[in-house]
Parts: sequence; structure tokens; C-alpha cells
Amino acid sequence: MTRLTQRIAPLAVVSLLVVPGALAAAPETTISAAGAHVSGDRAAGLFGRVVGDLEPLSAVRVYAYQLADLSLKRVMTDADGSFRFPELPAGLYKIIAHKAGFVPAVVMLARTRTNARQYLELELAEQSAEAKPGDDFWSIRGQIPPDVLREIETPDPQMRLADSPFGPGDRVVVHRFGTAMEAMTGVDQLPDSRQAVLSGGQLGVEGRMAGLRFGLSGDYWRLAPSGGGGIDGTAADVDGLARHIVLQVEGEDSQLAVSTITQRLNAADADSEPIDYETHRLTWGKDFESSRAHMSAQYTTQANYYADHSFAPVEVPRDSSSWEVEGSYTVDANERSSYQGGMRYRDRSVGLPGEDLPDGLRPLEDQRLDLFGRAGTRIEPTVLVEYGLYTTLRDGSLSLVPSGGLVLQLGDAWQASALASGRVSSDKSQGPRDFLPAFYSESNGCTQGEQSCYKISLTRHSDDGNTDLSLGAIHREIGETLRLFFNDDFFDHLESLYLVRGDQIPELQFGVSRRVTPEILAHLESNVGSGGGGVFYAADNEPYENSVRYLVTSLDTHFQGTDTGIYISFHHLEQELDPLAQSLQQPGQGPNRLEVQRLQLMLTQDLNILMDLAADWAVKVNMEVSRGSMLFDGPGRSDEIRRRILGGFAVKF
Repeated sequence: MTRLTQRIAPLAVVSLLVVPGALAAAPETTISAAGAHVSGDRAAGLFGRVVGDLEPLSAVRVYAYQLADLSLKRVMTDADGSFRFPELPAGLYKIIAHKAGFVPAVVMLARTRTNARQYLELELAEQSAEAKPGDDFWSIRGQIPPDVLREIETPDPQMRLADSPFGPGDRVVVHRFGTAMEAMTGVDQLPDSRQAVLSGGQLGVEGRMAGLRFGLSGDYWRLAPSGGGGIDGTAADVDGLARHIVLQVEGEDSQLAVSTITQRLNAADADSEPIDYETHRLTWGKDFESSRAHMSAQYTTQANYYADHSFAPVEVPRDSSSWEVEGSYTVDANERSSYQGGMRYRDRSVGLPGEDLPDGLRPLEDQRLDLFGRAGTRIEPTVLVEYGLYTTLRDGSLSLVPSGGLVLQLGDAWQASALASGRVSSDKSQGPRDFLPAFYSESNGCTQGEQSCYKISLTRHSDDGNTDLSLGAIHREIGETLRLFFNDDFFDHLESLYLVRGDQIPELQFGVSRRVTPEILAHLESNVGSGGGGVFYAADNEPYENSVRYLVTSLDTHFQGTDTGIYISFHHLEQELDPLAQSLQQPGQGPNRLEVQRLQLMLTQDLNILMDLAADWAVKVNMEVSRGSMLFDGPGRSDEIRRRILGGFAVKF
């Protein structure tokens, strides 16, 4: 429900355009830590190797500790000393490598995006038996986060039988599992002085067994009427639930994940129909010596989730069910080039808000096949060229989306990139051809159904990790009807905008991470966009000119001395529909307008720094104030203030 809890992700994004940046190699940046450097690599994620005295070290524990939200990922090196984090979200990390008998290595690492490619090499020095405070081990020990230090100082779960009472032989494995739990509850102050109780939490368990790593996580949230009703005696009869369960199994070179999401809401308005959303997804991947394969299948059914607002375009489905299958295969041809080919297939049945569509518009397509190919070639160490082609086939129509990009390394710290894509279609219809749900957090590239897209960016990564900067600009021409969600909280999913074919959306992007003091780390991110111009056919089948504006900004600060986190975010969304038909333009009446504003403040405090606890305990408080056309608003209530206050505890052991 909040940034520091596991998010509910109700939609699977359907990507329509090639992502040229997806094949960009990471910048070849030297990190100012002994024996460590980052350089370009051919595959996604963080790759690396751990050596000792120039020889590869196996069975080394490598930790990726994100400083912003204190999350932790763990892997272990293989016989060649290699390790891999297949997915590591953008952020600032401490990478820690440890093996018994060696001094731990700690490196600061900045990642600007989840699909960045980075390579890290760490060298461990043998630990002296006479190490004393002030020696290397003790100075490095002070840089290691407490939860990582606790694991390092726990005996290795794998020991040889020669060192155990069982006698010599093969290795015996002691199975270790870690658990994290969170529980929060609070009050949701709805319009008209009504109140509801929001409560829930999450549970996660992970461990290793027989060479496999297992992870099971889930969260559950319930919105229920408060016992005494509203202040004026009005009963708050809204109720809903949202649950998300994920099971992951990882082997040495393969991954399998199964997830299910169920969400339902009964609104307070007796005339409103329930909102339902349910999806089930299976994902499989396997790494080969110089190639990778990936497949996924998903089934989704929804009712009134996409078209639950009077602003919904006429072609948005009131209810739908769909099957989506995707597969891809990536080959590293050589040290300089990699190639990927794949396909996506979707079969969807839909129900539309009205029986008839305006002239020139066609209903949503039932079936769709997408074929794509992309490649990246490094011309020289500082120049990477990317190119690709995306093909969409449906009902005899064909659209081609060629794309290309260029990445330049400008010295040790700066990197510049540019990408462009455009659609050429045999379908000359002026009406919307499809509908896509998408999350804004996943739209910083040209991946959301654009007719054309152009993006430039400039990033700077400091060697010491104290200051990272990113500047960017992107211009999109929308090619599909799109509902863009700015909040993945199911109970706030009306925090969204509709984009239609023909909209022109320029956007400026800014981000900076800075260590303000040795104990304070801050990350500021802000994006602003404004545009429109497309023809929007609303539920009344009449044409309107669309106009949208948005501002999304956040400040994430971590006070490491007290293990305190403060997160502040502000969203401002506007959408206007200006009637194009003279019959709709009433004297003195302006355009139909939707405006949403939300301010969020989250505080987290690690209790272990205040008292000696057996496990990692933290207290969390989340406060939100919002105004606008939210889920519980009715006609004439767009200016009502909605307040939400949640509090609870989290524990890891």
C-alpha cells in the first residue's frame, strides 16, 4: 500500500514498441574501491566475479543492500567465482561480499534503471588471525548494515562432513530460511465525513534447499466500514479486498515464478456496480552458456476496473477476459553484439460501455500477434548502437515499428543516450484501434503504445557514489487508447489519466541522489508533462479534444545514523475534455475537467538502534491527503478532502 511495503501491481503492461535502451550496456565506470570496477556487460542485471589473490573464489556470499528502502538481496558465487542479480531496481546500493577467512569487501553502486547492465569485480584479502580494532576488517565491518552483518557473523550454512561429527564425505546442507512480516492498520476518511478502516500486511519467506532458492511472499489488504459510521451518522458501506501472492523458485541457471492477484471493491453508491480484477501469471526463464530464453503466460479478467469513471473513452472495455503469451530468445553473438527475437500473442473478449461506436471507430481487437527483434552492437568501448523492429498483426492489418538508439560514454562519469521509434501502419482508420492499461512508473521509455517516440538523456555517476544526476526529455505521440495509472494502490486506482490516439505528450525528467552528509542520503525525482490534442470519444459517443497535465515528484531521505527514513511524494494530475461538437458547448460552461492531487508522507524507524532486539524491528507511519475525483467521489464532490493514516510494525528474522 505504500512505497516501503510490497506494492500491489494489478495490471500487466502490454509493451507495443521496441525498447532500444533495453540492450544498452552499462557505463564503463571505475568505482573507487580496491579491487572493484564496473564495466559493460552483455546481459541484464548486475553480474560480477569475486577473486582472492587473483584466483576465483567460490561460495562467497554477495549482498545487494538498497539504501533507500533497506531492502536486501543475496546470491552466492559459483565455482568460477561468478555471481548474478538478474533484476536490481534503480537506486543506490551497498554491494557486500563475504567469505569466512577473508576481509569483507564493500562497494557503493548506483543504478539508474532496473534493466541496466553492469559488471562488478571484487577482490577479497585474507583476514589476519591477529586482527584488532582499527585493522581493515574492523573498519570495513562498520560500513556493513546490521542485518547483513548479522548474516555474515552467522556460521556458514554449508559445511563439509570432514569438519563435522558425521565424519568425512560429501557436504551436508543446513537449510536456513528468512522471514519478514508487516502489519498496518488505520483510518480512511472518505468524503461526506464517512470513515472506513484499512488494514492488512505482508508476509515473506525465503530460503535454500537442495541447490534451489525458494521465495514465497504475499500481501492482503481489507477496506471495511468503521463500526460507528460517519461523524454525521452516515454509514460507510464501502468494502473491498486486495491480495497478491507470489511464489519464486531459482536454480543455478533457471527461474520460475507463479503469481496471483485478486481485487474487489463494492462502492458506497448503491447504483455503482462492484469493481473486480483478477490475474494469474506464470513466468519461466533459463540461462545457457551464451544465450537466454524467457516465456510467460497470463490470464486476466476484470469488470468495471478499466471503465469505472464517466471520463472513460467509449472503446475502453467495461468487462474483459484475456490470455497473453510471450516468449523471447536472446543470443550473445560475440563480446560486442547481442540479438533478441520474440513474440507476444493475446486473445481477448470484451464488453463495451455502449452498443454502438461513433462512425469511423472499430471495437477492440479480439486477437493480436506481435513479433519483435532487437539488437545492440558496441562500435567501440564508448559507443553503443541499438536497433530493432516491432511488428503487429491483427485482422489483416499490419504495423511496423522500427527503432534505433545511441549510447555514448563521455569520460568516466557522464553518459548520454538517445532513442527514437515510429510506427508505420497499413491501417488508415482514424479511430482508436486498441486499449492498453499501463503504469506511469514503467513508462520512462518508449514502451506505452506510442505512434512515435523520441527520448534523450544525460546521466552522471560519481565514483564515490555521493552524487548521481540524471536529466532527460521525452516526446510521445500516442497511438493507442491508454489508461495511465500513477498509483498501484488498488483503492486509489482512479489516480490515473486517459490518453487517446493523437495526443502529443512532451515530458521533462529529473533525478538526483546525493549524500548530503556522511550520515544523510537523499534522492529527489521529479517528472512533469503536458499535452494532448487527440480526439476523445466519451461514453456519450460525442467527440472531445483531450488535454492532460501531470507533475510527479518524490523525496526519499535516509538518516543512517539513526536508521530513520522519510519519504515524501506529491502527485498532481489534470485532464480536460473540450467539446468539439457545437451542440455540446453550452453558454458559460467550460470543458469537462478532472483534477487529482495527493500528498504522501511516510516515516520509518528501525527500533534496533534504540534497543537490543533479537530480530530487526521497525515502526512505520503513513499519512496521505488527497483531493479530486477519487474512487469514492460522486458528482459535485471533487473538492472533498480525503485523509488516510496508517501505522504498524515490520519485523525480519
